[in-house]
Amino acid sequence: MNVKTSRRTSFADWVGDHALALETLDFQPPVDDLEPLRDIVGGARVVALGESSHHIREFYQVRHRILRFLVERCGFEVYALEAPFTQGQVLDGWVRGGPGTVEQVAADGIALSLGQCQEMHEALTWMRERNRTTAEPPLRCLGTDLPGAAASPLPALEEVADYVRRVTPEVLPLLEQALSVARRFDDPVTFTALGRYQSLDPGEQDLLTSALSRLMGHLQRLALVQRARGHGAEHDTAMWHLRGAWYLDQLHRANAQEGFESASTFRDVYMAESVLRLVEDGTRVILAAHNWHIQRTPAADSQGHPLLPTGAHLAAALGDDYRAIGVTSSLGRTTTLGEPTPERPQGTWYDAPLPPPAGGSIEAAFPTDRLWMLADLRAAPPHINDAASFQHSRMADYFLDMPVFEAFDAIAHVSRTTGTDHVVKRAEN
Repeated sequence: MNVKTSRRTSFADWVGDHALALETLDFQPPVDDLEPLRDIVGGARVVALGESSHHIREFYQVRHRILRFLVERCGFEVYALEAPFTQGQVLDGWVRGGPGTVEQVAADGIALSLGQCQEMHEALTWMRERNRTTAEPPLRCLGTDLPGAAASPLPALEEVADYVRRVTPEVLPLLEQALSVARRFDDPVTFTALGRYQSLDPGEQDLLTSALSRLMGHLQRLALVQRARGHGAEHDTAMWHLRGAWYLDQLHRANAQEGFESASTFRDVYMAESVLRLVEDGTRVILAAHNWHIQRTPAADSQGHPLLPTGAHLAAALGDDYRAIGVTSSLGRTTTLGEPTPERPQGTWYDAPLPPPAGGSIEAAFPTDRLWMLADLRAAPPHINDAASFQHSRMADYFLDMPVFEAFDAIAHVSRTTGTDHVVKRAEN
């Protein structure tokens, strides 16, 4: 990707001359072809890998080849997913040799059926086998997101319960207050849970908020003592489950006042903090999440109010130690999530055609005669004359406004995409 010319050109021409063209998406072949990725990653502690839509086969493949390179060649130690922190614990246990099948743990640990595809199963199996056969520190797989697919705090509260009973039983009445309210609106479907929460009496909503805040305060008061007794890791994990429940309560409250678009960014704060707590001891982390979440720049809601994605928090905290690689495509198919129905209460992923790249979109700059390409957006601006013109990038079957060269450090572009086996099978049925 070295550029030796001082002549300014268009980004499309620069891509044709200098972006890395890659010939395979298969997971198993050696990753020597990705060696130029070192120039993009540098010494970053967190590398985020995006996707312009969920449940796309080729996006999983791109991310998992990059995962292998970052682990095998750069020493990254954690694969952090856009999946619930609480339920995602089963993933970490399994890749380190725990019980169960890959299909079971992927379904249980990753929300919205995003683990239910061959590509995710292949990557998890590789992680487990690597941990079994290498003497290096174990490769971990963790969720970063709010409990219950941002629907219900009940999974997190139930996870905390055993710890509270053993360590500080005097606050069990507070925990039971929180549990009793959470059970009233618990549902695995986000918008069903949101609706049930809104139907609660305001006094019940206040009771939940008060109980969660008091529980957090009480456990925080024990933190230093528990660490001194050698129980710091267990205490910190319990606190993180509880913090997820607290943030989710804030999301439900904000949804009533601000709408879901703004309220949902409590997810992004928690996801960013979940990543930051992992890098405190020097661990290098790969974050896999939607392009919207990983972008470095603030976004805006439909009324123009500012929204802070996960990547904006990470960029503020880490600066040059954070890299965001957007993943997108030009041709083929995408997926959209349909509205819940009585038969399918969690909604259904539908196969949908991709509209052609829009003018001013980053996708329009890439040729479609290569399998996939990787372009270093940090290297290009000194040599191009149109970086500021790219103000759009795909999001499922439409285009999202964003300053692409500010939002991402690199773009992985796949010429043609298809839905995962999970989506294709549903479409056939």
